[in-house]
Amino acid sequence: MKAGFTFLFILFSVGLAQAQPLNNDFESWASGDPTDWFTTDIPGLIDGVSQAGSAYNGSSCVKLEVSNFGGTAYPPYLASLDPSTSLGHPVSIKHGSLHGYYKLNPLGNDALAVVISMSVGTLNAVGAGGGILTAASSWTEFNLPIYYTPGSADPDNVIIYFIIADTAGGTATIGSEGYVDFIDLTAPSGVEQISGLPEDFSLTQNYPNPFNPSTKIEYSIPEASFVQLKVYDILGNEVAELVNAEQSAGTYRADFTAGNLASGLYIAKFQAGDYTKTIKMTLLK
Repeated sequence: MKAGFTFLFILFSVGLAQAQPLNNDFESWASGDPTDWFTTDIPGLIDGVSQAGSAYNGSSCVKLEVSNFGGTAYPPYLASLDPSTSLGHPVSIKHGSLHGYYKLNPLGNDALAVVISMSVGTLNAVGAGGGILTAASSWTEFNLPIYYTPGSADPDNVIIYFIIADTAGGTATIGSEGYVDFIDLTAPSGVEQISGLPEDFSLTQNYPNPFNPSTKIEYSIPEASFVQLKVYDILGNEVAELVNAEQSAGTYRADFTAGNLASGLYIAKFQAGDYTKTIKMTLLK
């Protein structure tokens, strides 16, 4: 079995508290595999996904290692998938990101690839996310954003894939190993993509304005950019961080709620690439 980024591209195409995928701390195991998770291990021959004791939290975590199968690299594969139904772990809202902790001791060009597919039923993806996690000798936090098709329905299941792959597009290297523990899906970020492919960067005036206690702020980015949208009081003190993440091209709407703030003038500052703009917002209670 070969692991390359062609495989990953195929996977990409196919007030609320934090939610936890099933067995999110990998404490429950049966027949050598984590309960409620699917692997491509071959009993008695391949054990690329195994239980390890060097956990970030609790007594165990999941270990992924590229195995030697007759002189050929056999990458580990772990997914929150029920093969009997082709469904992932249950969800009910558009979660903002996948959060968790990992360690990685890669060889060659290997990295730990993570793919997130949010779906309604089977093969009806409404959102996707993921990223490439690089070498980390100690437990390291990750937070991977999830993006949704504008106007799509809320998902009812999520499939999370972990695989060690060669970033140069070749075969993973025998002996590369990684560890994952204590993952969760965060609550919605309050930012929704409402259309795609604008021509220019822009930040529009919030609405309603004046507001009490909530308002909406829309912005556009014509290309993938690292976006920051923050709110400051009139003295320059930061009072809210609405966005601080890489986002794909599109027009977005962010919600700002000022329930605990005093009436007055506030400044929303938007930064994306080299573009910066501010707007004034008035809170009246």
